Amino acid sequence: MAQDGCQPMERFAFAKNGSAQKSWAFCPSSRAPEYNGGAHPPGGVRGGTYEQRPYSVSGYVNGYNPSLPAYPPTRAQLEAQAAAARRPSPTGGRSGEISEMMSRQVEFERARAAGKPSHMPPPPGQDFSKLSESYNGGMSYSGHGAWDGPAPRGDPSKPAPGTPYYVKTPPEPVHDPSKEERTVPLGVGVDMGRLPMLGVDSAHAAKGLKLGYRHVRCGSASSDKNLIDAGAAVASAIASGVARKSIFVSAKIAPGEMANPESACDAVLKELGVDTLDLLSVEWPVGGADAVRDCWRKMEALVDAGKTVAVGLCNASVPVVESVCKDARIKPVVNEVEAHPLMAQRKLVGVCRRYGVVPAANAPLGSSAVETESSPLLAHPKMAEAMAVVGEGKPPGQTREQILARWSVQRGVPLVVDAGACDAAVEAIARCHDFRLLNAQKASVDAMEPPPRVGGTRFVQPPPGVDFAFDDPFLGGVARPGLELEKAGLL
Repeated sequence: MAQDGCQPMERFAFAKNGSAQKSWAFCPSSRAPEYNGGAHPPGGVRGGTYEQRPYSVSGYVNGYNPSLPAYPPTRAQLEAQAAAARRPSPTGGRSGEISEMMSRQVEFERARAAGKPSHMPPPPGQDFSKLSESYNGGMSYSGHGAWDGPAPRGDPSKPAPGTPYYVKTPPEPVHDPSKEERTVPLGVGVDMGRLPMLGVDSAHAAKGLKLGYRHVRCGSASSDKNLIDAGAAVASAIASGVARKSIFVSAKIAPGEMANPESACDAVLKELGVDTLDLLSVEWPVGGADAVRDCWRKMEALVDAGKTVAVGLCNASVPVVESVCKDARIKPVVNEVEAHPLMAQRKLVGVCRRYGVVPAANAPLGSSAVETESSPLLAHPKMAEAMAVVGEGKPPGQTREQILARWSVQRGVPLVVDAGACDAAVEAIARCHDFRLLNAQKASVDAMEPPPRVGGTRFVQPPPGVDFAFDDPFLGGVARPGLELEKAGLL
């Protein structure tokens, strides 16, 4: 390599008329005495042929290439320049932009070492005294064609540094109902069906199937008095042309049936009048880890026998989900828990998804046994703010129930409308795929979630006689730094 940083020309022997050859005139090596000192011979061609030129301009340093900015001088260059400054120069001084910068830097350091007042030269590429207006109206730096001054501000429509990100209201995403995800896949590595995003309790099976719901959630044979009616509704829908595989039928195992889940499953199948269930879940995991493990082994045998396609959990906390997933041969595909803005279950939702378990929302409207005016969820001040938001895309006559259901759908959590919901709520929620919450509405509903030190509001409690205690929603999983301080109100 030449002293000016040019690369050996034999590296470019394959090219006969490339950019390196065209840029030969800018290479300092072309000014060497063997090339006529850079003088133009008669005919206007610089001395030497291309094959005789030992160096190309590729790999320029110190700004010799006019398309690259100048590099700041290195310590070795400064020391070499200082040594050269103490020797008489045959040409009477130094020339060139980089040499001038180095000279000023050396003079500054020498003056500073001697304790004399001096002025620090500007960094390379930031000597604004050399700015000039270019032909296209912009600013360029003298010495080469590249701009190497301060970085441009960029897009003027974007926020400036140090300002809030949202300088203006962000645009609302365009909602396309045809692209809406209406089902979620079940199973990891194996197809166990698809769970519809919207489901109804067996009490609303007939109305729900007519409105487009495709998930009928049933209880156990010992507790659900609507099984026969739900089975008749499923049969009627099939007779009207709805495919059986598009109707998702789920049932539960009551705490008293955990010792013999096979007989409980047979009773549900008989009441419903179907051959197989799409999902069979443990309603309340009671009795400790051993009892849950034994029940799960027997439920896995029901999958092998073809009586249910998949098995799942209900009301399971993070430790229960982790324990079952680690020991099970057939993993749970669903964990149905109470989930709404006052009990968002964010940690549980995240853990379930990491294990391939679909979190489903039970009681998405809170308690249906109280009026809207007295419901802590429906009458929440933030819910009033969400209702008051106006904007393009908000459907006319939007209800509070639709907002809560859509909030769950937008976070990817399927829901089941519980038995206590009125017919108007069932009808309204059936249309929540037709719109999306506006940004301001989503922010208002998210703000309803209480801080960790307060916990959440539960509307669903175990039935009488069932010894079940809810775990801390933040128990288990990956430790969250600062959670204890936050729960103590110190953050």
